[in-house]
Amino acid sequence: MCYMDEEFSAGAIIFRRKGKKILFLLIYSKRNDIWGFPKGHIEGNEKEKDAALREIQEEVGLTELRFINDFKEEEIYPAIGTRGEFRDREIIKHSIYFLCETDEKKVIVDGTEISKFRWLSFSKAKDLLSFESQKMLLERAYSILEDETAELKGGTL
Repeated sequence: MCYMDEEFSAGAIIFRRKGKKILFLLIYSKRNDIWGFPKGHIEGNEKEKDAALREIQEEVGLTELRFINDFKEEEIYPAIGTRGEFRDREIIKHSIYFLCETDEKKVIVDGTEISKFRWLSFSKAKDLLSFESQKMLLERAYSILEDETAELKGGTL
């Protein structure tokens, strides 16, 4: 049996509320030519949530984030390594995503690795995402947020 090397990343599906609308943050990776969510490599003994917070701050400049509902999803897929001893080798990539809310609107991208961003409605974000697996993650996140909104409305009658 052949075991592949593995890389681990962490990030988040980030959203903010604008009135009754929920807007999701997508970023464009120039290097990979894809739209997705902010994420990056877990370094050393870093905890997953700490890595996600660090990467989000590095990639989009957001620091005021609230983790929602113990949401934690993992994508596992084959990839080509981009770092150190795994560079240019086939690996198994583990990308862990949390769901985070922010009130911040100002996004700052570095322009080199991440060149664009957009705050989008659920349907527009889903259309723009590059991978089917990330569309499914967005659907799960959105269904949680819809359930929360329904509970809040139900509780106010």
